[in-house]
Amino acid sequence: MDFTTKESILKRLSEEVSGSEKEFYTDEELDKFAQFHTDKWDEETSGWVIAESFVDYFWDSDKPCRRCTVCGRLMREGYCRDGGSDYYCSDECLHSDFSFSDWEEECKNNDQSYWTEWR
Repeated sequence: MDFTTKESILKRLSEEVSGSEKEFYTDEELDKFAQFHTDKWDEETSGWVIAESFVDYFWDSDKPCRRCTVCGRLMREGYCRDGGSDYYCSDECLHSDFSFSDWEEECKNNDQSYWTEWR
């Protein structure tokens, strides 16, 4: 297996999350993430796997993020449905799955659906 490079990992990450990683993380943090995975992934590793691993990598850090279920962008605040089964970064993304009244009903009936910040 030919392992991948940091540059390739970061390129696939950026494509998968529409460049949103640069909004929240420094080049040094991004390099550490990529370096950690260079001997685990090859060029066939999907952008989706890289993006999900990125969220996991920072999960227990002082800079956690989540990933929008609809558009794939990383987020530090937004809507959480059912304790994390779905995340929405904006009203636009939320309303692609829920009307305003349906979301109100979801929150009323499920205390695990809410708007929050991860900081």
